[in-house]
Amino acid sequence: MSDPVPARLLVTGSGGHLGRRMVELLLEAGASNITVSSRSPKKLSRFAAKGVATVKADFDDPTTLDAAFVGVERLLIISTDGLGVPGQRQRQHKAAVDAAVRAGVGQIIYTSPC
Repeated sequence: MSDPVPARLLVTGSGGHLGRRMVELLLEAGASNITVSSRSPKKLSRFAAKGVATVKADFDDPTTLDAAFVGVERLLIISTDGLGVPGQRQRQHKAAVDAAVRAGVGQIIYTSPC
């Protein structure tokens, strides 16, 4: 009997400081079946070079979230930097959670800015 395939984990904000570090730690720990996302996929080239799946996920564009979250079983939402406009961060995070629900994501993990 073969080992079960690990649940697919998607880490948002993987092009930023915290997201990048989280992915590095996961890879160092031997995690597999990880997908990384960013609103700017060019920032993910270091992970793509290691064979990690990359997708665009822009919290201001729900269609990118719907596409990115297909098949995701666990989602790590890294808080956005949307502080310039009152309520922007809350709208962005709500859009991500709503898309995760639509995609049937089983577990959502959220990093709080506080």
